[in-house]
This record gives sequence, C-alpha cells and structure tokens, in this order.
Amino acid sequence: MDEFLRDIHTKIFREWLLLQKDPDYKVELDPNDSSHILFKTDYGEGLVTFNAFDIIEFQVTNTFNNEIEFYLHFQMKTIKHALELFHEMIESIKKLANQPITKILLCCSGGLTTSFFASKFNEASKLLYLNIEANATGYNQLFNSGSDYDIILLAPQISYLHAKVQDILKEQLVIKIPPQVFAKYDVGKMLAIMQEAKKQQKQLLSEKEHKEVIIQSSIECQSKILSLAIVRNSSRVHIAYRLYGPKNQVLIDKEIIKNTISLSDILDVIDTIMVQYPDIQMIGISIPGIINKDTISSANINGLGEINKNVLTCRYKQKIIFTNDVNAAAVGYYASQNQYKSLSVLFQPTGSFAGAGMIINGQLITGKHNLAGEVQYLPLALNADKLKLNKTPEGMIDLVTKIILSIISVISPEAVVLFCTLITETGDLKKELERYIPKEYIPDIIKVEDLNDYCLVGSMIICAQSL
Repeated sequence: MDEFLRDIHTKIFREWLLLQKDPDYKVELDPNDSSHILFKTDYGEGLVTFNAFDIIEFQVTNTFNNEIEFYLHFQMKTIKHALELFHEMIESIKKLANQPITKILLCCSGGLTTSFFASKFNEASKLLYLNIEANATGYNQLFNSGSDYDIILLAPQISYLHAKVQDILKEQLVIKIPPQVFAKYDVGKMLAIMQEAKKQQKQLLSEKEHKEVIIQSSIECQSKILSLAIVRNSSRVHIAYRLYGPKNQVLIDKEIIKNTISLSDILDVIDTIMVQYPDIQMIGISIPGIINKDTISSANINGLGEINKNVLTCRYKQKIIFTNDVNAAAVGYYASQNQYKSLSVLFQPTGSFAGAGMIINGQLITGKHNLAGEVQYLPLALNADKLKLNKTPEGMIDLVTKIILSIISVISPEAVVLFCTLITETGDLKKELERYIPKEYIPDIIKVEDLNDYCLVGSMIICAQSL
C-alpha cells in the first residue's frame, strides 16, 4: 500500500474506534497519551496503541490477575484486515466483562468422596454470590484436566502428593484439604485457607525471575536475524520472536498471544519488524510438526493447519529457514553448554505425542523427509496406549523410559535433555531405566522447565550457520 494511503487508513481506523459503543465495554482516549485508546470492562482492559510507521498494537489485560490475555501488532494494510484483528481483541475483552469465575477442582483417589464436597462449594457459591465453580475428579484424570482450573484441592488420602502435583501444575494453586475440614465439608474454613494461600502464591510469583539462555558457542550472528518460535500451551497460542543483531545482541524480544493463530499472524509479525529493521538478512522459524519439502504439517497448533513455505519465500527477499521446534531446541541447548558433544532433547507433552532433537558430534540429525526424532512412530512395548500413559506421572515414566531406551540404542548420547511437565525430577526415571540397561550406559538425564528460549536461540544459530 502507498505510504500516504496507509496513513489515511490508520487515521480513519483510529476515529472509527473512538465512535464505538457497546454495553459490554467503555471506550475512551487515554488522557495521558493521545496515541492510546482504552476499552474498559470491570475486570479487563483493552489497549490500542498507534505507533510510528502506522504500526498498531492490540493488548488485553485481565485486571483481576494482571495477566496479558491477548497481544498482537501489525502494520496497517487494509481497514478490513484491521477490523478482523480488532474483533478478535473485542472477543477477549468481552470475556472479561464480568467477574471471572474461580474454578476449583477437588481431587481424591477416584473422585467419589470429593464429589459431595464440590456440590457444597457450588451451593455456597449460589447463596453467597461467590463466583465459584467446583468440580471433582480422580487422580488418574487430574493432570489431564487440572490446567483448566485455578485451584486444585487435594483430599487427605492423597495429600502426600501435594509437592508432585504443584510441581506439575505450576500455574495452578494446589492446596491440601485438612482432615478436619474434609470430614465436616467445612466450605467456610476452606475458603479462608484458599484466600490466604492465594496471597502467598502472588508473593512467590512476583519474586520469580526469568533466566535467559547464555550462548556458550563461538557462533555469532554477524547481521540481523529474526527468530520466531510458534509455541503451544493448554489455553493459548504464542508466537515468540526475537531480533538478533551483531554479536548476538538482542534488539527485540516479544510475543504474540492469541487463542488461535493463522499464517497471516506470522506474516504480520515479520512485516511489522521488517518496517522497523529493513536490513534483516535472514528469518528463522521454529514450529511444531513435520517439515517436508514445500509444506509444514502443524496440526497441533490451534488454527494453523498446514503451511505452504512458498507463500513466505515468495513474499520476502530474505532467506527463510523453517526448523522443527524440538530440533531448534536441541541446537539452542547444545549452544548453551560446552560439556556434551552428543545429546538428545526430548519433548513429551501431556496428552500428545513426543518429539526429539538429535545432535551427534555437534551436528543436528534430521534424516530423510526430516523425520529423525519423530519418536511417535516408535513401535514401543508399553503397558497401555500412549495417550493414556501420558496423562499421569506414573504412566509417563513408563512411556518416557521406553523412548529414551530407543534413543540410547540408536545414538547413545552423552545426555538426554527432557522437557516433560509430568516428570518433575529424574530419580524415578533413572531407576526405571536401570531395570532395562546397565547403569553405566545411561546418559545424563537433564530436566528443563522451558524450551522457548532454546528454540529462539537454536533458530538463530541455524540461520547464522547457513550464511
């Protein structure tokens, strides 16, 4: 689009926003900054920011817990495109129009004894207008559905599992129900315990720090490289992106947050960064799925489906390199250390299939059709179906043990780097491995809490090596 027309369209869009009227939200110009338009509800706030180069940002913040629910930016192309993205933002805002419901999941061995207590919570919620919704489940289903709740309450008979459950469901508040409270189904006392625990959790979260991956490798970015990582989680889809400059300097480090994403969202990220940094030389994209010739199969990303690589290569003059997310993570982890020459990164998500990235003597192994590491195709002798095993910590130990044994038998790496939320520490995994293979043949098992940074670093390094 012509720069003059783009500027006119941006001004028209801005004025149109200020004219919006809806009973679910209030629109106002930020009194402190005329480049900001606010969309307010009782428990949420939308922010539209107009920047240089006709770049527009949309952000939705949950004012109840101060979390960002939605974020994206784009350069004005057409008003139609801007309106489509605006309506996505409004959907997120409207979800925050009313006081959020606190979802509580009570858990015992089979879900039976907690069902009555859950019904008492729901009765109290109606009588006292508490905005609480309670359900009950058995331990075998806890990790499959627990991420959909705010608070997990463990019955006394499984309270000994508190540390394990909290380690796995990190974003949830996990509380042990005292025996005397459980015996009387004392909702009032339990509500007081929950309120105090929420205060302590908020303090702990505010003290938590993010540790950035430090690159130990001698490989350096000599020009500007844009690295993107498509990230899936239980509730939303993220496009994490980082712009690297000379000597691996990080120039931009942000992420898009949406309920679903499409190819156009990826294009918006690239277009917006390219406007500000037209001298970007390469673009690296790490993505879950199988990268085969001109297509990328990414069925695990909500809304993305299959991508035709030619759409991007025809659109941009920069060289674009797609990498499977676990392969990129393997390269990123390898570059963050100098102890191992051969390693494997294993990503085993809850309720889905695993993937592995293999590095032998410093070289990433991708194989024919880039299928190396697609461990979902392994013919494993398991005690139950894969998708049943990977819903509990105990089942996950059996599944991951068999996958690691296969990796050892084929490449025998010095280390296996494991990202698996259901396995909180490696002691039980090592014991299970020792049932099948001599202890001296077992590689170091390293547990990591996040792969995103490794994906971004690995994608950048793969680009830098190809220059």
